[in-house]
Amino acid sequence: PAAPAAPAAVRVYMRTDSEPVLFSAWPSGAAPTPRWCVAPCDAGFVPGDYDLKLNGVFVGQAVSLRKSGTLRGELHSHAGARAGAWLGLNLGGIVGGVFITVAALGGPSWAYLAGGGSLVAGGAVFLLSYRADRATVSFTPGEPADVRGMPATQGPSAGDLSFYFPDRAAFRSQARGLGLRVTF
Repeated sequence: PAAPAAPAAVRVYMRTDSEPVLFSAWPSGAAPTPRWCVAPCDAGFVPGDYDLKLNGVFVGQAVSLRKSGTLRGELHSHAGARAGAWLGLNLGGIVGGVFITVAALGGPSWAYLAGGGSLVAGGAVFLLSYRADRATVSFTPGEPADVRGMPATQGPSAGDLSFYFPDRAAFRSQARGLGLRVTF
């Protein structure tokens, strides 16, 4: 008897509104051996649920890819808040250390309280300000505007669902026609 046919691949376009983002995807519940690309890019996926990372940051929930469409990713960086948190912690430690040293060397006794208060304040600023990065994605059926009306690339066959990069011949894809995108 013939083996059952593999499900048809769905074409998924990965896009971002800001700087390029590294998309990593693997089937939900499977060992994380991700397939990846740097947006803007596109790939074929077996229909199913996928876990995603954007620039190494997990997306909170699995994404269902059952039909072709556009996956728009957004990375919410809190690097500024983390820098402020570390600054507050360091300043609190320095100021607190100075007050405690002054008190230990015979200074006024209230310097111990000021030093302890500075340490606590620096720690509180750190705890309240430190934020981890977040990643979110949204899925929209259909192709994005930047490829609408352009001929499809000739990539791997539907049975070969390896991740590929349309702009690199080493991954066996070859574009048909000429595409031009102008952005102002």
